[in-house]
Amino acid sequence: MKFLTRRTMLAAGITAGISPSLPAWAAGCAPALAPLKWAPRTRRIIERLIAIHGNAAASYNPARRPYAVFDWDNTCIAGDCEESLLHYTANHFAFTMSAETFAQATARDVPAHTFTGPFRTVCGQNIRFRDLHADLCADYALLSARSMPPAPTDPVLLSLRSKLVFAYDAINATCNGDIACRWIIRLLAGHDATGLAALAKASNSWHLAQGMGQETWITPHTRAGQAGIVARPIQTGLRLTPEIANLQSVLQQAGIDVYVCSASLEEVVAVFATDPDYGYDLPRQNIMGVRMDWSGGRLGLDAAPHWPVTYRTGKVRAIRQALAGARGYGPLLVCGDSDGDYAMLTEFPDTRLGLVVNRLSSGPIGTIASRAAAQLSVPQPRFVLQGRDENTGEWRPSEQSIPMGSRLPALVVTHS
Repeated sequence: MKFLTRRTMLAAGITAGISPSLPAWAAGCAPALAPLKWAPRTRRIIERLIAIHGNAAASYNPARRPYAVFDWDNTCIAGDCEESLLHYTANHFAFTMSAETFAQATARDVPAHTFTGPFRTVCGQNIRFRDLHADLCADYALLSARSMPPAPTDPVLLSLRSKLVFAYDAINATCNGDIACRWIIRLLAGHDATGLAALAKASNSWHLAQGMGQETWITPHTRAGQAGIVARPIQTGLRLTPEIANLQSVLQQAGIDVYVCSASLEEVVAVFATDPDYGYDLPRQNIMGVRMDWSGGRLGLDAAPHWPVTYRTGKVRAIRQALAGARGYGPLLVCGDSDGDYAMLTEFPDTRLGLVVNRLSSGPIGTIASRAAAQLSVPQPRFVLQGRDENTGEWRPSEQSIPMGSRLPALVVTHS
């Protein structure tokens, strides 16, 4: 499929009567963001930040270049490219591990506990991880022993994929976040860099062509196994965000470096973030994510040494290790969407502005959203919101967002 490139975005802006940033540079001014679907006030505040700290300002010091840090999933794009890759890999049984390695990968670091609460069978029974793991291994062994790929309706494949997403969601909700970050990545073990990049791009292409929404993956009744029948909703679709691509381009034109810090596997994010076909076209060395061992040229099960898991406070440690420590200062601008980004949005005294893609969340990121909502009349706020319609994956020209399945915009999450 043809993706939305930066050139296409700016051409579309000209067609709509929007002036791209280059004429502003020709006039010797700080570049302007294409209006696109920005919340107007949020765009103005970011443009002011660029004007004050970019290379059009008299105080700009090229030896002390400011920089911005972006989360990737659900910030630079709508959706999660790594979770979508899990769905794609499971649907196509595109794993490369032996059955023995799969058993090791899916058991690694997960405590022997029982899932309760929302992570029960469809009949309401608690599930022991060891039973769930036994079912995963049995399904995988059957499928990997075959000489032909499974049909999309194969009950064994449907069982494997339902229990994989159930296991990931349950681990993510009940275990240390670092465990979940590594667990989903280990499912890609055995791929070399070229094969993994091709798989990630195929997944991106497929999901970009799908509608934004949800579907439920459920275990066939013939494959109940030891754990029983489980069901989990998954999100479908991915969307590019031309506003972010344009912002990143304008920041770089203004002498402000752009980095990504993601809780997904670094190589998977790089496929999206560095390929000009998607419109972002960032330098590969500016992409930070979870790093794993690649001994022998293939993705392994072990973590890369001396690098934090880039999740929550791990993002702060990575930014300090890779950027702030050497430069002596933190990021000027931080952009995120979830609790996983709260620490990097708040921990650096040098950060002048935090941009939050408003997903109407509670928790720590919800406190930032509430603070931003309370500062809507403040000329120089610490945080700003950007609305999105979750039904389409597209931004809205407002701070308010529309949740999936609704038509009504809201500014912050409300509790009944």
